Amino acid sequence: MRENLKEAILRTAQTFFNEKGYQETTMRDIAGALNISLGNLTYHYHKKEDLMIALLRWPDFMNQAPASNFEEFFALIRAMIDSLIVNRFFYTVDELGRATPEFYRHNVNAVSQIEEHLELSLQCLSDQGCLVPWRSEQERHAFTRMIMDSHLIWIKNSFYRLEEDQISYPDFLTIHWYLLESHVQKEKHAEYMQCLPFE
Repeated sequence: MRENLKEAILRTAQTFFNEKGYQETTMRDIAGALNISLGNLTYHYHKKEDLMIALLRWPDFMNQAPASNFEEFFALIRAMIDSLIVNRFFYTVDELGRATPEFYRHNVNAVSQIEEHLELSLQCLSDQGCLVPWRSEQERHAFTRMIMDSHLIWIKNSFYRLEEDQISYPDFLTIHWYLLESHVQKEKHAEYMQCLPFE
């Protein structure tokens, strides 16, 4: 039962953070929505920052091997974007990443390892003959950083812009597809055409 309550607390906190905003949400808001006492809530999570850290736990896709084909690569891209969406509150307020020195270092390390996982996937696709060989490590790293930075810009815009002014999820996946297409080996292009991420 305790584990079920902890999960319910996290789901409720996530909803409040995403819809009301992290800074505007109080522990009393969360406790009230769950019909539990504030003391019961703080028994499981002492402060709001603890909830944020628990929500930003290691994403599942980091437990998988680097992508070795186009289908796996776009599954990775989807998982990366989805991990931003479910905790979009965190990526729309810059100060949250520096909540404490310890959390800042944890966040920097986590982002670095996600970036490394993506870059390993791009190298693996090249090693498998799916992509043309990268001209240098710098080119591969620059391509990786472009994808990573585009994700942060997209999730921030999805929070601040009106819906009609946002780039939709399918359109954002399509952008990834076109970006990677220029690196696809000619003999692999027909295979690449079969894995359109927006279909």
